Amino acid sequence: MRVTTGMIYDTGLSSIQKQNSRLLDTMEQVATGRRILRPSDDPVASARALEVSQSKSVNSLYAANQGYANDALKLVDSKLDAATDIVTYVRTRAVESGNGTYSSREQAAIGADITQQFDALLGIANSQDASGDYVFGGYRSNTVPFSGSLAAGVQYQGDQGVRTLQISASRNLPITSSGEDIFNTLRAGSGSAFALSSAGNNGTALVSGLTLSGYDDHNYVVEVAAGPSYQVFDITTDPGRASPIVPTVTLSGGDNVLSFGGTPLAPMVSLSLNGIPSVGDEFSVSQVAATFDVMGNFVNALNSGNKAAARFGSNQAIAGMDAAQESISRVRSGVGSRMVEVETQQNINSSMDLQYEETLSRLQDVDYAEAVSNLTEQKLYLEAAQQSFLKVSNLSLFNYL
Repeated sequence: MRVTTGMIYDTGLSSIQKQNSRLLDTMEQVATGRRILRPSDDPVASARALEVSQSKSVNSLYAANQGYANDALKLVDSKLDAATDIVTYVRTRAVESGNGTYSSREQAAIGADITQQFDALLGIANSQDASGDYVFGGYRSNTVPFSGSLAAGVQYQGDQGVRTLQISASRNLPITSSGEDIFNTLRAGSGSAFALSSAGNNGTALVSGLTLSGYDDHNYVVEVAAGPSYQVFDITTDPGRASPIVPTVTLSGGDNVLSFGGTPLAPMVSLSLNGIPSVGDEFSVSQVAATFDVMGNFVNALNSGNKAAARFGSNQAIAGMDAAQESISRVRSGVGSRMVEVETQQNINSSMDLQYEETLSRLQDVDYAEAVSNLTEQKLYLEAAQQSFLKVSNLSLFNYL
């Protein structure tokens, strides 16, 4: 085969370019720390690295959600802690107000103090997070959960929803609690009940006593009509108040005792009212009450100057605050458990993130010792190719003429 000058030059150039390309690839590996510079370098490892990178990105999103969840739960816990302090203080004042030697002025002073605590607790129940969402409003996070006042009563405007965050592939963690569940579900002990006056009552009548015998845990409402006359509804079995369980009864005097439930000869409930009611006033006997209703009744009883009503209001406040502490503690216990769960999941995520990093490093990272060795070797090859080309390119018959 005839070797032409063009073939000599082409072969030399090709060899130099090949060695130079390998050298540049190795230099780029050393500079970037990556073994795979393009998918064609290792298709299998590239595909696997892409899968691991995607899993790592998802894991990072879960880690961010875990941080948000932890912050939200800490906020809920701090608010519940503050609510516990207020409830405990109110209970202490309720015990103090039971002192039979206190005058009406001293009782009223306690009532003024409880009014301030009422407003403070209402503020906590309407707490907002850093985004302006109401913590205890359920899904209705843009609506003030509790509206109203001590005089007019407080109504819950949120819902029963519980907002969640996905902190792992299989776990949606609740990060809030419904205000209804915390503040409006105080439960009396078995065989006992709360007897409360409606916040919107216009008369002077207050509940001054309650006697239960074989109480069936139903919720009853007493409505005042003209006379005054009274109708009693069992709203557990008749929530629409279609028909009273007790026919209209007219009583006179400033201290009325209403007996209902069971049989006429053996009533389950005897409710004492002290004062003069107005038409439209309502009184309730139920196993479940709201914290704000119990506190409002307590303040009204203290401000009434009526010893019997104040004493009964004190007893109801003590029982109500005990139930409120139990309700808050139950919710707070759940918050604490979820905080532990978040911490555990954060530890798991950290371990997974480390595993992903190790896998990616094994798939993508360059072995510097090997790369530097290859770099030195390829430099030598390039120099050899260059020197060989110079030697070969000088071979010409003209040198011998």
